[in-house]
Amino acid sequence: MQAPASRARTVALILSGVAVLFAFGFAIVVRRWWAVARVEGLASTFTGESEVTLTLLLALTLLLIAMLLRMGAAICELMWLERAISNLPIDLRRVGPIENVGPVHVFGIAFIPVVSWFWKLGMVASVSNGLEKLRLSTPFTARVPKHLGMTAVVLGWLPPLNIYLAPFLWEMYARRIDVVCVQLAAFEDSPQCAAAPEEM
Repeated sequence: MQAPASRARTVALILSGVAVLFAFGFAIVVRRWWAVARVEGLASTFTGESEVTLTLLLALTLLLIAMLLRMGAAICELMWLERAISNLPIDLRRVGPIENVGPVHVFGIAFIPVVSWFWKLGMVASVSNGLEKLRLSTPFTARVPKHLGMTAVVLGWLPPLNIYLAPFLWEMYARRIDVVCVQLAAFEDSPQCAAAPEEM
């Protein structure tokens, strides 16, 4: 069993945290833009280099940066998912009708609009269900938080929760799955190690 992709998970968390800061900046600047626009008139937004125009451009720039950061974090989350799926036995690497899911599937389907939403949800369900099946032969003690992972994915569809809440629920889910993988690796090395839960 490969080690969990903890570096990708950490990078995703950092990018998501910085995205939240830019999103807060966007909200603050939008409030400033609205206050100025009420004084100068909304029509002044499109009249050139007025304060209201520059304020709106700044707000949109901050929002764009926040979205790009979240896209980077989403790619890191896929890297973590790919490692989690690859740690399952081949017969458990199934998402919907696709068997033996590999990196090509994980990343390729994730970039298909709309389908990608349900694809990530399916991968989370497959990883969680696969680990629960492994529990039957390898009695690890950590919980598999399937509902937490699926909630994080669903909230990732809903702005602004996809910036303010979903990434941090995802981190909680991924961290707990990593604990399961560490316990499974310990069980493979020494059966006695599987009896003691790992520290979070």
